[in-house]
Amino acid sequence: MRHDMKVWQQVFQELIQEVKPWHTWTLKLDESLIPNTLQPGWTQYQQWVFARFQCSWCSRSWASAQVQVLFHMHWSKRESKGRVKMRIFAQRCQKCANPPFEIPEFTEENISRILNNLVFRILKKCYKEGFKSMKEIRTVKDNYIEGPHDINNCEACLQGFCAQSGLGLTTQPPVSLTLPVISLPTTVRTPIQKPSPTKSSTTAGVGEISLKLHLIFLYTLVFLVACFIMHANVSRIVIHCIKK
Repeated sequence: MRHDMKVWQQVFQELIQEVKPWHTWTLKLDESLIPNTLQPGWTQYQQWVFARFQCSWCSRSWASAQVQVLFHMHWSKRESKGRVKMRIFAQRCQKCANPPFEIPEFTEENISRILNNLVFRILKKCYKEGFKSMKEIRTVKDNYIEGPHDINNCEACLQGFCAQSGLGLTTQPPVSLTLPVISLPTTVRTPIQKPSPTKSSTTAGVGEISLKLHLIFLYTLVFLVACFIMHANVSRIVIHCIKK
């Protein structure tokens, strides 16, 4: 896991820098994290994901879709810095007697999906940014899973923190997120601008004004012609009267 942690940190930095390039965030492993036990100013996010295990004693391997990944996040707006602590709960071999707990192995695809969901939650909880409603990205199951979740060999279940145990403090199911998919490039909110007049609407406005000017010109011309005719008729009548 120590070696894998570098992969987690690298992927996390790539994703968080896409959306908050001017802010500093760190991701560190902390095996002492406890669900729903938070320091002031911290917020929590949990995921239940798919991973593979291998027993260090008998080399037996198995897969689980109920691996709990716990995150505690803290954001300092004043310093423009954020911190994330992560704990991945282990499982142990059900065939061996008193075996050690084993850290799961994740594909890079699933690491990316888990951290995408984390960045979504950071945007929502730490930055209060809202986007179109979207369900969190589920991890890919690339192996057959035998039987139900083994609560007797799950570290989170034995400590009372697993949703599958029916005993734990955790009651939070996988949730729907109100955020965008970070699929590259940066998702940045931009101010909504009022639409500017289109070419067609501008042309229509100019045409309407031109029509009004033509009508005014025609009315004026008709009026002048009428005045001219009336003046001519009056002149004829006056001349006729004088001749008489």
